[in-house]
Amino acid sequence: MSSSSPFLSRRAVLAGSVSTAFVALTGCRAAVDDATSGAAAGPVRGGTLQLAASADAQPGAVLANRAGNWMWRRLVFEPLAELDDQRRPQPVLARSWTFNAARTKLVIELRDDVTFHSGRRMTAEDAVYSLEQVKDARNASQLRAVALRLRVAATGPHQVTVSMDKPSDSLFDLLHLTPIVDRDTFPRIGDGSAVIGTGPFVWKQWRPKAGITLERNPAYRVPDRPYFDKVEVSVITDPTALQAALRGGRAHLANGLTSVDIAALRSDRAFALENAGGVFYPLGLNVAAAPFDRKEVRQAVGYALDRERIKSQVFGDDALVTDLWWSPNESSYPKSLSDHYRLDLDKAKGLIARAGATGARVPIAFANLPTMKSLFEVVRYNLEQIGLAPEAVALDTAEYDARQVAGTLGPAFLLLHGMVGFSAATIVDAMPSLRTGNPSRFAEPRYDTLKAGLQQADDAARPKALADLSEYLLDSAFSHVTAVAPQYHVRSAKLTGLTTVPLGCVVATDAYLVA
Repeated sequence: MSSSSPFLSRRAVLAGSVSTAFVALTGCRAAVDDATSGAAAGPVRGGTLQLAASADAQPGAVLANRAGNWMWRRLVFEPLAELDDQRRPQPVLARSWTFNAARTKLVIELRDDVTFHSGRRMTAEDAVYSLEQVKDARNASQLRAVALRLRVAATGPHQVTVSMDKPSDSLFDLLHLTPIVDRDTFPRIGDGSAVIGTGPFVWKQWRPKAGITLERNPAYRVPDRPYFDKVEVSVITDPTALQAALRGGRAHLANGLTSVDIAALRSDRAFALENAGGVFYPLGLNVAAAPFDRKEVRQAVGYALDRERIKSQVFGDDALVTDLWWSPNESSYPKSLSDHYRLDLDKAKGLIARAGATGARVPIAFANLPTMKSLFEVVRYNLEQIGLAPEAVALDTAEYDARQVAGTLGPAFLLLHGMVGFSAATIVDAMPSLRTGNPSRFAEPRYDTLKAGLQQADDAARPKALADLSEYLLDSAFSHVTAVAPQYHVRSAKLTGLTTVPLGCVVATDAYLVA
């Protein structure tokens, strides 16, 4: 990729070069060679695919993008359409679609050969039901605000019409993230007793905090697929144990490894990397809780964060340092604002002192995951340097996600959002750190006006609209992006045919093992 790539901002360049894996941040997969040529012999049928997940499943949050669901969701469920690595929508359960001239109405023609694991045929009513469920706050979809602006109707047995008052850049983001669920059994999905999809594998057993068993769907619409007879997903939260499972052959693919472990495995030809998209890592500050009810204190945190150290120590230099919340390949990305909060400890200390916040106790909540623990250690040191007293609040991922949705994470919190590749118009509504009801409890009329201005802007007005919103967010300082980094799954080179779609979900319809 040439140096004109939108990822190559001033602070992304590392010693005159950029990691090729990071340049592929919004792609579906990293370009790697298999360590074996056995794939040339053709697909191998049968056996068990062994997956290792760093977080437990959350079937009740299947309409949301949760790390605990990446290893199984796309094996059991399928969406109407899916974005490829160029953000082009590709049909899955839809056959085709047509917009009207004003792009305010989308008519979707569905496949007529899709069967749920219960044996019932999928119809347009199931698609309507699924999209309507996104509107229910209890289902925790990040794209609820997008869905609330849509009117969805079944206009034929296998036809759905989506209507909106104005064109939306976020529509296919919504379709990508939303799996089609079985309207007859969805109310029982939360406890794992009825996880019914249309995908190549059938949910058989969930052992909370231990693992999941899936079995091949014998009635899958694609002839002779999938190749594997079974999938076993093991929950392994310890990064050392994750790496040991890969090296010992007990896992063919794992997620949640640390940057150090990934670097070690990257150089081993027995393994390969699957690019699972990019992740924003913000530090959120609750504007309703002291000391962050003072804007000066929130701004001081921005000047205290040593983002270059975070890039090096937490992400092994494979990250983008930026102060912005937008995907770096956004066409109107305001690059000149990306280093607004340059490291300045003296300025940060002065702001803290003037606000009378020196010595203030700051509990920082984070999900108990390897990367988040490493990120907390740097942030803790940074805040101690300017006179604050940070404390760790490590939470189980399910509790963390529930508290994030409820807005009860406390005064400060580290988040991770796998939304690189989504448009800025989607991100302002979908990213938990920024959307209405954000855990920072930031809600101002001016903010709503600027968000609406971006979402309604045409191509000519969009750069100014995004710059205005960015400047407002930087000044308000209720959320600070610490880094934007690629997310990797690590697989055995013997596993071939597996793909990872944007937002991290694994697709194993065509996957098999070679000798």
